Amino acid sequence: MKITPTLAAVALAASLMLAPDPASAQVEDLNLERFSGRWYEIARNPNRFQRDCTRLAVDFTARDAGRYRVVHTCTRRSDGEIETLNANARVTDSNAKFRMSLAGLLSFGGLASQSYWVWHRSPDYSWAIMGLPDKSHFWIWSRRENPSAEVRRAALARARALGFDTSEVISTPG
Repeated sequence: MKITPTLAAVALAASLMLAPDPASAQVEDLNLERFSGRWYEIARNPNRFQRDCTRLAVDFTARDAGRYRVVHTCTRRSDGEIETLNANARVTDSNAKFRMSLAGLLSFGGLASQSYWVWHRSPDYSWAIMGLPDKSHFWIWSRRENPSAEVRRAALARARALGFDTSEVISTPG
């Protein structure tokens, strides 16, 4: 697997410093042990950082109390190249709210960070909706690489009900 820093990662780091700080997360009872592990992105709204990403796996691994290592592995549509982006996350004021920053040279000493909230999780932790606090971006994650059409429909319906704009949803193939 080739690790390739890209201009998009630098742009992500720069934009992370400019995010707003709105309302409250919907999930109040997130069990972090059950949330940890591998997730597969099954849907998202458009964003410039994943423009060419056709398949994304996210490994969310506990490091110590309230801190996590997050590894995003993206398969590029244009050439099938694998890109890996490493980040650090820490729990903020609830288990469903995280502050993530890029790891390594792109971290800018921790200055480039962004809040992400878990807006919903299925009762069995088989899928979840992660999004920005202002609801401008969302990602639907599944424990299965290719969940059923029923699960996809339910997750998108829940994202809509939470107020996310799903009119231009990008479904990630399994």
